[in-house]
Amino acid sequence: MSALPAALGRVRPAVEHRLTQVLEDCHRRWEDLGQAAPELLEAAGSVLSGGKRMRAVLGAVGCAILSVPEQRAECLTGSDAVRLGAALELYQASALVHDDLMDGADTRRGLPAAHRVFARDHEARGWLGRPQTFGANGAILLGDLLLSLAGEQMSALAPSRASSKTGNSAVQHARSAFDAMTTEVALGQFLDVRSENLPLPWDREPGAAARRMQGDALSVVRHKSARYSVRHPLLIGALLAGLDPSGTTAEHLAAFGEDVGIAFQLRDDELGVFGSPQTTGKPAGDDLREGKRTVLLALTWGRCDEAGRHLLGSVLANPEATEEQISEVTALIEDCGARAAHEEIIAAHRDAGNRALERLGTEGVVSTASLEDLAVLADLLTHRVS
Repeated sequence: MSALPAALGRVRPAVEHRLTQVLEDCHRRWEDLGQAAPELLEAAGSVLSGGKRMRAVLGAVGCAILSVPEQRAECLTGSDAVRLGAALELYQASALVHDDLMDGADTRRGLPAAHRVFARDHEARGWLGRPQTFGANGAILLGDLLLSLAGEQMSALAPSRASSKTGNSAVQHARSAFDAMTTEVALGQFLDVRSENLPLPWDREPGAAARRMQGDALSVVRHKSARYSVRHPLLIGALLAGLDPSGTTAEHLAAFGEDVGIAFQLRDDELGVFGSPQTTGKPAGDDLREGKRTVLLALTWGRCDEAGRHLLGSVLANPEATEEQISEVTALIEDCGARAAHEEIIAAHRDAGNRALERLGTEGVVSTASLEDLAVLADLLTHRVS
């Protein structure tokens, strides 16, 4: 696995500092709310901690993609890149809080999920009402707060470009792309929730059913997570830097982000079954208990026998599935060849991303340093273990 280049390593502390400023400013603005604001903002700080800030890094690379070498370092940690990075991280935190609530997840990055923390605090204080209800309500509002703060950071981009007509256009393109991203993720999230509740295709020929399941799973991957993880951060940053949204550079950058993003999420799905809980911060097999209709599941459905499919059915969307059952399913996924086939799909998307990167390089618009950073990031995102 590649290490993050030194220039990109400076993005994270700059964004961390900005996130701290955002929460402190929000606290000052709403100090008249008594304990409510500090409690919600403390939860926000907890949710924001521990992330790798890869979306912020990708946004910064986008912001610097058109810069000349002597200005690149400044672009990577300039005010535009830092505000965009903060917006992307705030938005991701919002999505994670809501996702954990919908999944009924217990942990996130090795810590209790936000709705569990709110419920625990309610119970410890002996408040009226049901702790679980308070926990869910708190998580919904925490996610909404983080989303609102992300929007504020995007709005803060406009003043720095106010004197430039071109700059105003760039900010408008970037803000429109950010808003489109949040809309797409909401639709993708519902697509995911809906697919988890659909009956398993017992009445269809397994091969055909598996192909349909795989297509549906890839649609969820693309719209819920892949694009907002890689493609959108890169493009929003590049649009903010003045990239023509209708040009071939934007087209090739989008293609790179699309395929690397899909490979990234497929790797996440693989880690959701086979990853070490100490590394991923989530119990192994939770994706199976939550009923996630992943590409990995579709591949297994088409490759195993009827007994294997009934084993899958006994675990999928079953929160009471035992560790022994989960172990049997992971062995099934491995033994039927689904995990190996899944790895081939990840490699195919990674290779497609690298081909898009080569096309970017032939144009002469993107700097060599940016191309090298994108290659390193593609490797980091698709060969990870957490």
